[in-house]
Amino acid sequence: MLKFAVLGEVRAWRDEQELDLGSKQRRALLAALLLRSGRSATVPELIDGVWGEHPTPSAIGALRNHILHLRRVLEPDRVSGTPATVLVGFGGGYALRLPPGVVDVEVLEDMLGEIQPERIGAESAHSIELVRERLDAALRLWSGTPLAGLPGPYADRQRTQLIERRVSLLEQRIELDLRLGRYPEVIAELTQLCGEHPMREQLRGLLMTALYHAGRQAEALAVYADTRKVLIERLGIEPGQQLAELHQRMLRADLPAPQRDNGDEAGTARPRRTMDRVAQLPADVADFTGRADTVRRISEWLTRTAVSAVPVCVIEGMGGIGKSALAVHIGHRVRDRFPDGQLHVDLHGFAQARGHGPAGRSGTPAADTLGDFLRALGIPEGEIAPTLAERSAQFRSFLDGKRVLVVLDNARDVDQVAPLIPGTPGSAVLITSRSSMPELPCVVGVLGVRLDVLARAEARTLLAGIAGLRRVAAEPAAVDSVLDACGGLPLAVRIVGARLAARPNWSIGSLAERLDDEKQRLGTLRSGDLAVEAAFRLSYDQLDPVRARAFRLLAVPEVAEISLDGAAAILGADRRLVEEICESLVDLNLMETSASGRYTYHDLPRLFARELHLGSDDREPVSGVLCRLLDFSLATMKNLVAVCNPGSRLPEYLAPTSAAGLPFTDSLAAQYWLDVERPNLISLYEQTARVGGPALALAADIAWATAELIDGGPQCQELSRALNTLLDAGLRAGDRRVECRIRVTLGTINSYSLGTLRQGRDHVRIALSLPPESPGDVRLAAFAGQLLASSTRTGTETAASLAHAERAIRLARRVEDPAVECACLVHMAKTLSDAGQFTEAQERATEAKTLAAKIGNAALEAMATHELGASRGFQGDHPRAIELCRESVELARRSGVELREGWALARLAHVHMIAGQLPEAEPVAEAATRMLNRTIGPLSRARVLVMHGLILQALGRAHQAYCVFRSAAEAFALMEDADFSHERLDGEVEAPILALLGEHLEQVIAERDRRRAAAAD
Repeated sequence: MLKFAVLGEVRAWRDEQELDLGSKQRRALLAALLLRSGRSATVPELIDGVWGEHPTPSAIGALRNHILHLRRVLEPDRVSGTPATVLVGFGGGYALRLPPGVVDVEVLEDMLGEIQPERIGAESAHSIELVRERLDAALRLWSGTPLAGLPGPYADRQRTQLIERRVSLLEQRIELDLRLGRYPEVIAELTQLCGEHPMREQLRGLLMTALYHAGRQAEALAVYADTRKVLIERLGIEPGQQLAELHQRMLRADLPAPQRDNGDEAGTARPRRTMDRVAQLPADVADFTGRADTVRRISEWLTRTAVSAVPVCVIEGMGGIGKSALAVHIGHRVRDRFPDGQLHVDLHGFAQARGHGPAGRSGTPAADTLGDFLRALGIPEGEIAPTLAERSAQFRSFLDGKRVLVVLDNARDVDQVAPLIPGTPGSAVLITSRSSMPELPCVVGVLGVRLDVLARAEARTLLAGIAGLRRVAAEPAAVDSVLDACGGLPLAVRIVGARLAARPNWSIGSLAERLDDEKQRLGTLRSGDLAVEAAFRLSYDQLDPVRARAFRLLAVPEVAEISLDGAAAILGADRRLVEEICESLVDLNLMETSASGRYTYHDLPRLFARELHLGSDDREPVSGVLCRLLDFSLATMKNLVAVCNPGSRLPEYLAPTSAAGLPFTDSLAAQYWLDVERPNLISLYEQTARVGGPALALAADIAWATAELIDGGPQCQELSRALNTLLDAGLRAGDRRVECRIRVTLGTINSYSLGTLRQGRDHVRIALSLPPESPGDVRLAAFAGQLLASSTRTGTETAASLAHAERAIRLARRVEDPAVECACLVHMAKTLSDAGQFTEAQERATEAKTLAAKIGNAALEAMATHELGASRGFQGDHPRAIELCRESVELARRSGVELREGWALARLAHVHMIAGQLPEAEPVAEAATRMLNRTIGPLSRARVLVMHGLILQALGRAHQAYCVFRSAAEAFALMEDADFSHERLDGEVEAPILALLGEHLEQVIAERDRRRAAAAD
């Protein structure tokens, strides 16, 4: 019998006799098949996994030779010419056909599956001991570093996951040891583990707990002090909330010993997953009624085992039939069968034009949905692929081997959902749609379920659950009349029930009479979408004129949600009155509340409201409604600029506003507002581009204001797309003012966030080529010059950058704007520093720091301070340089802009590096990379990655350095015009590192171009 091990060196045995597997590359190939648990792997997948994305020309031949050798080893008695039965092949690749339990990692999963509480019970200390013993037995399966010494990106990824798995299981086993009172026994083990993983707060907390309960309280507190010191020195952060609370409880002597279970379930030790659980399902409907056979059928389909395709179910039916409620109910019913989490999205498939995709299409684009899913799954913003095809592949790769339920609600067609379907069994997909999607079975095996109306008994039960059983039983004839009018539509029944529940003095007979009066109109309740319209009209007809107008107008802006203040601006009413109106609409199920003070529509009532708006006698133009909301947003942006960018006179040159806008007390609150509203602003840009008119100028000024914050946020690609539509609208209208503002904004997004410097410079230069017509144009030109001063910086070639900065300073002084002047001085300092002119750089940085402090601009003072620190560091004054850069990190945090904090951390790492303090530099560089990942900007992130790689190289961590350099090359490849050669780092190692980066970059770009060509074909 064959047996295999991957939790250490990759090894194999037949009847206790170890087999000779050959070279490391061959073992890596075997491991790639073993870890797929019998699933097939294509030849391209195996080559990418073992040889990387840029294999040698002989890789395919080498793969076949390795397969041939492995077959001989695994099946030595197989007669030549007969089919292989262990390592089998098919048209596109290979797979291992092995009985269960012959690979140690499978044994591990089986052992962990046996210690689920529902299978063994956990009502006593004996049960805890049993769980502990099985965890310990599972840990003994590791015989060293997993996949030790194996090459290739697949082995690297799996090795990291298996190491993390072992540490996580160790933490769980030690937690049980503590619950069993074995404090002295685990202290030595925890001390060693904390030394191996100094940044892992969970281990530190366990060690503190063990020491505390062993009577060594002083040592426990010393562990916390040491942890805090390490985190502050290396990352500049405080310990997390859980560890801080543990410390406080120890100080208060308020930490009782863990209870050994005596009958309650609190002691159950449930093994934790290494993947953060995603749980996006909305709350289940408390009074869900009927459809028992449908629920059972779909649940069984989604949880099928031993299938080769991803189970997919499409629930179809007309609007209001209850598709979404059924999907959520089933999702909660089967969620335990998907332990890695549940993803949920409303695709808005039948919302009217939202500005996405080709003309005539509607709904959320698949690329946007994939971006949201990847973010929810923990993928950093900077690592999310830019195109639909690449995001879809990234999503499928991430879900490989996991069990996740994906609920796609309100889908439009196959094109919207096909990229969202995982590629490997284990996960399942539940789709709701008004269309049947007959094309989908051509892609995967699908269960199609068409929902019909509720049976009379089910509709009666639903109505009784909402309006009250006694009330329904008291008027059976009136109930029958009401249910007849509702036509068995769950949405209509629910609305009627909610109306009755909110009005306890109404009789059901009186409601039946109201329905009879509308018989001609409500007769359409039984056909298509008009049935939903009639159901909503039941509520709408009860509104007074003020609430009816609000219901219609608030649906006009095509935003995901609207704030209470935005609603007040649209309605031109007092905030308190608007809140009362909106809450009453929520009570009537005509609107929903997504959070306190924020409101949204479901697609169907939004569509109903817009149709009412178009048909109303006193209809207000859409452009007028948009202008009121944009006027409020622009006024708020003026207040935001005043707080986040003190010294800037930009608000004076923006369009005058009628609204006062929201006030802000500090930059953090202002930045939070912008982060929350950014998706809405993107949607408003797109709608404004279609509507045109005076709203264009307001939208352009909002865009300009956001651009000057130098923070595109995490949705830069979506923002760039929206701004381009706005630019096209400005060009069609012949509005030079709009064109210039949008071009400068696009220049900012392209330069700082997307890294497409050449494209950004082109936009800015076109804007500057148009002669200024007003003081606002002069102010815009000053900011444009600031952008060019940054984006034209190229090493020792300082002339262009300095010329742009000096011109911008002249313009800034002309309009008396010290903030732009200060920013230009910072850019000049950076340019001179990169060129080796450190004395001049120090002078500019000092001048900028003084000016920033004078105007109270923390963000600019942070930039000036770290450039001053860098210039001092290059001149050999390392202690002062480090002191200044630490000061800049604190200033950047006060500004509330993560991008600026990432820059400050990068400079701190840099001065540590040039001071020769490599151990101190490395964690800071890593922290800078993580922060810049979240703010997407590939150029800044790539440069920091180069520096991080240099530090790792100098520390002797060659493999890690290689991986970081590879990531840097991939980041540079995202930028069509990136140039990294001018970045001043370390003269002794710059040349070979640049050569290595160049080699990586050539490979990455060639692969990127190959994929684009294939996609085009």
